[in-house]
Amino acid sequence: MMKRYLSPAKVNIFFKVLNKREDGFHNIYSLYQAVSLFDEISFEISKKDSFFSSDPSLNFEDNLIKKAIFLFREKTKILNPLKINLKKNIPIQAGLGGGSSNAATTLFALNEIFNFPLSEKELFELSKNIGSDTFFFFSNGSALCSKRGEEFENFKFLNLEFYIFKPFFGMDTKSVFTNLNLNNLKSIDIHEVRENLKNDKISIFNDLEASAFSLNPELLKIKNLLLENFDTVSMSGSGSSFICFNKKSKKVLENFLQYKVFTIQRKEKSWYSF
Repeated sequence: MMKRYLSPAKVNIFFKVLNKREDGFHNIYSLYQAVSLFDEISFEISKKDSFFSSDPSLNFEDNLIKKAIFLFREKTKILNPLKINLKKNIPIQAGLGGGSSNAATTLFALNEIFNFPLSEKELFELSKNIGSDTFFFFSNGSALCSKRGEEFENFKFLNLEFYIFKPFFGMDTKSVFTNLNLNNLKSIDIHEVRENLKNDKISIFNDLEASAFSLNPELLKIKNLLLENFDTVSMSGSGSSFICFNKKSKKVLENFLQYKVFTIQRKEKSWYSF
C-alpha cells in the first residue's frame, strides 16, 4: 500500500552569518520556520526500486532522497525495494529547503513504514550527514538554528501569514556563501534579537542578501519592486525567493512564482500536515 507524506518548505525569518569556520563552512544563527508549501512524496514497498517525479529535470542519482534511503538502509539493514513518487511544488534554488525537506521526510517515512527501527535521535544523527538544513525538519517547525544549521533549539510557535515570491531563476547556495564578504555585514546584536523574539518582536533580515545581490543585481531590483507592495521584504536563505509581510498594494505582480503561506508545526512523533 502506498503511503503519502507532506514535505514542507522552510523560510528564514532572520539569517545572521557569524564567522567562517576552518572547514570552509560558516557558523550561522537563524530563525527557521516551516510553512504551508509542500512537496508530496509517496512510498510503496515494491519488487524493485523506482523513482518518479513531476519535475523531469530532477535526477534521482543526485537527489537527497536517494542519499536518505542509502543512509537508512546502511543503518538498519532493511533493504526492501521501494517505489517512490515525488510531486514537486517547492521551487529549487529558492532558499526554501525543498531538497533537505524531501530527505528528512524520507527518513521519517521509512522509519514509520518499517515499524520504527530507529529512534528519533538516531534519525537526527542520520540527517546531519545529508545537509545543513535537513536536521531542522526534525524540530517542531519553529527553531533557532546554529553552527552550520545542523543544531537547533525549538522555539515557540509564531502564528504568521505572509507571501513568498520566487523569480524565474535560482541562486546557487555555494556561490552565495563563497562570494560573502564578512567585513561588509551589518553589526547586529544576536542576544538582543533573541530577547526581542521572546517578547514577540520579530527581526527580519538576511546577511546573505548583499552577496546574492552582487552576484545577480536583478535580485536587488526585485526586492525594491516588492517593497513597493509590502512593508517588509527579506530574502530566504541563499535566495532567490523573498518573504514578504504586510501587503500594502493591490497591484498584481507578474513574472514570479508566488505563494500565500502560513506557519506550521510538527507534533511529536508525527510528521507535518495542514
